[in-house]
Amino acid sequence: MKKLVSIIAITLMMAGAAIAQTKPAAKTSAVKFDAVVYNFGQMPYGSTISHVFTFKNISGNPVAIKDVGTTCGCTTSGYSKEPVAPGKTGSVTAKYDSSRLGAFNKTLTVMINDETIKITITGNVLAPKSESPTNKTN
Repeated sequence: MKKLVSIIAITLMMAGAAIAQTKPAAKTSAVKFDAVVYNFGQMPYGSTISHVFTFKNISGNPVAIKDVGTTCGCTTSGYSKEPVAPGKTGSVTAKYDSSRLGAFNKTLTVMINDETIKITITGNVLAPKSESPTNKTN
């Protein structure tokens, strides 16, 4: 009898350990962006640069962008204000102030319903070309 009780106890402990190790299912996103990174490449100083990130609502419920945060004042955003119905598309526009020279890597934080999605813009703003000196002949 003691042997039977021991076997049952060991079996229950092993089953409990196996259940405890089961990972919860990964949460799936309600939206799918066409891309989450955009590289502007080389761009001239002072140019107007922006990119529209498009997403599709792949859930069965409407989604709404609550806010889009940026990492600094050199990046601004715009986004779809109305809820996006299932199967439809929405967008987030990222605009960079190209009056700042050099390479950049900026992240926008998109808050849609109860999830947060990071999108990134990168590029390099080139110094303005200086005018070539005029050849003076006397």
